[in-house]
Amino acid sequence: MNEMDQLSRFRAEIPDRGTARAEEIFRTALAEELSSKRPVVPRPRKPFRQLNPRWRLAIAAPLALGLVAGVTVAVMPSGPPAPLTATLLADRAAAAALTDPTVPAGQWIYEVTEHSLPAGIHRAGVPNPMTQDGWMTADGTLNYGAGSIGSPIFPYNKLDSLPRDPAALIKYFRSQDPVKSDDNSSVEFGQIDQMLFGMVLPPWLEAEMYHALALIPDVQVRQNVKDIADRAGVAFLLPQTKQSEQQEVILDASDYHLLADAHWDNPSTPAPDIETAILQEYSVAELGSTQPSTTPPSAAELAAERLLWDGSNSVQPPARYTPDQWLYRDLRTGGNDRQVWATVDDTVQAQYVDGTLQVCKRTDPCAAAEQWLVPAGPSYSLVYPGPAFTQAELAKLRKESLKQRMAAQQKAAKAAKAEPTLPEYPRPLLDKLNSYSTGCTDVADDCNAVNVVANMLTGYGNDPYDASNWFLALADVPGVSIQPVTDSAGQQVTEFTFPAQDGVTGILASGGSFVASGFHYVGYVRDGQQTLILNQALVSGPGVLPGK
Repeated sequence: MNEMDQLSRFRAEIPDRGTARAEEIFRTALAEELSSKRPVVPRPRKPFRQLNPRWRLAIAAPLALGLVAGVTVAVMPSGPPAPLTATLLADRAAAAALTDPTVPAGQWIYEVTEHSLPAGIHRAGVPNPMTQDGWMTADGTLNYGAGSIGSPIFPYNKLDSLPRDPAALIKYFRSQDPVKSDDNSSVEFGQIDQMLFGMVLPPWLEAEMYHALALIPDVQVRQNVKDIADRAGVAFLLPQTKQSEQQEVILDASDYHLLADAHWDNPSTPAPDIETAILQEYSVAELGSTQPSTTPPSAAELAAERLLWDGSNSVQPPARYTPDQWLYRDLRTGGNDRQVWATVDDTVQAQYVDGTLQVCKRTDPCAAAEQWLVPAGPSYSLVYPGPAFTQAELAKLRKESLKQRMAAQQKAAKAAKAEPTLPEYPRPLLDKLNSYSTGCTDVADDCNAVNVVANMLTGYGNDPYDASNWFLALADVPGVSIQPVTDSAGQQVTEFTFPAQDGVTGILASGGSFVASGFHYVGYVRDGQQTLILNQALVSGPGVLPGK
């Protein structure tokens, strides 16, 4: 990333994506993650681990005790109980996994994790270990602040295509080694670790993962383990090799659910260099909730999650927009096209009136008669809090030294933290957006919030992630539905339809459940008519057409 991008991207946190565990990359990313308030990011994790999982114990304990009792009876005539082998540990862990429910891919999971880092990575002033809480979807693709352990290395909707035999799973994971190393055990252990901690696996697959761990050459069992939360555990351990560090997958010593993931650079030290423990993990009804719920996600929620995934993986603009840049838009309503130029923050607009280009600021007398793209709603700085450098300021900063640029960036970021911001999660956000009056009357159906979202999506400069993120809130509107439609330009799009009878009753997007081409905000429906954005592009000023 060049210095221009660094300055312009700094205005808002963008969700980072889950990646495979390249150790140095992971350490750096984790250190940065722990030092921030709460990153917002597509990333992954695993299910139903709770600090005191009594409901699970009630189901799993009799089965586990039955296994133990069976072993004890078998060995009592000849001496003490048999040692805990990797095979026996796999049997117990698999039996416990099979008591878990199957969780929909889009189910939100609330997670509390605890991280420990080595002294060389840990930042001064940040607790070590550090506790972190957040939310992720069960398929591991979306993550809002949840601590990272694994990554979704296999498409969730294709998990059923994986082999249902542990030996075949081992063979498959070995085939996924990108560098074709001769350290097969490390490759296999690492791939399974990523799967176990990267998503909420179907119970049958989680059970087979444990059996597969037991088949890996050199895998051992380490008993009497204490994780960083001081909980009693037992671990699958892969000793250090010439190509990899020592790795552990730690299970609860009593009910065999996943507790933690640990890595040693030096196995002779008593504590791992990096460890992440899952303190709590359970299903919730929506992003931002901490109340346990098994209510499955609605069709609208699943579509919004897909749009967010598409948006967060779209190709970003060459540089983040700055508020004073000009955007050209070609809008179509009921077959009539309208060309509008506006700054990214919609404080200045321009359009042709009787052949003459008229430029109007919100502070000018003409503002009252102007048909603003954002007629009602929060200001741009409230929607996108952060350092708002203008193009002139950026041009000046480019001439400064790197030290001066970084100092200016940090100063602006500090000032931005003191500014108010919109709520982060869907329901509180809808409540706030409903406080802006848009002239609609069906306020009980969140009509003001729907109108405000349409205004912001149409009138503010939005990169794909920013724009797609609003659909999580729209999916929370009571009575919302989704359907595939053909817009007036002939495109197949997804329509979010709302129960309100006046104002904006539908918002259109490309991508999500019905369109596989990636996220693109298309437009809205008001009074039965679609208003589409046929073209949107950065231009050098008012009246300038794209490419000119």
